Amino acid sequence: MFRRSSVIALIFCLSTSVLHANEGGGEHGGAPAAAAAPEKIPLEEKQQQERTKEWMDVVTSLSSLKAKIKSKEDTIKEIIHHKNSAKSKAEAEALVGELLREHKELTKLLEDYNQSAQLLKYRYPDVGITEKRKYEKIDIKSIDDYEDAQTIEGQVKKTVAKVKTHYGVKDEKKPAAEEMKKPSIDNNNLAQPKILKK
Repeated sequence: MFRRSSVIALIFCLSTSVLHANEGGGEHGGAPAAAAAPEKIPLEEKQQQERTKEWMDVVTSLSSLKAKIKSKEDTIKEIIHHKNSAKSKAEAEALVGELLREHKELTKLLEDYNQSAQLLKYRYPDVGITEKRKYEKIDIKSIDDYEDAQTIEGQVKKTVAKVKTHYGVKDEKKPAAEEMKKPSIDNNNLAQPKILKK
């Protein structure tokens, strides 16, 4: 048993010494080649790496701003829901104050997002081309728009507008108004006598 373990230890020592002898790569100094000459990165490649890092920072801030905007919109919708179901006038007024404060913060976040999206679009047009990069401008909605989205009437208006744009349905009132403006033209006007003087 002792002999077997000593043989295994001897084989292990010999194999490690052979591996260390081959690491030099044929050099007689015994020092590794990587330690002798540190690798130098060309200036262009270094600048490209810095540019890519800056781009990644902007993309990260853009995605965090988008998450914050979504969170603020959810908070505003929740406050509107509580305001509509408030039992007292004082409670409703407090919720309106909170709603105004949250909307102001949302407006600031939207401005920052749109500014970062423009920065990304024009400063880094060539970086990350392979990815699907669509950072559309997000429009700032008023508090009334958020309140309308909460009510049934607002949801119906939104659905009707979506159907009209999708199917190309026009309002029925417009053609009737146009008919009144146009003079009556008879297609058979050649058969009608023209009176030059009375």
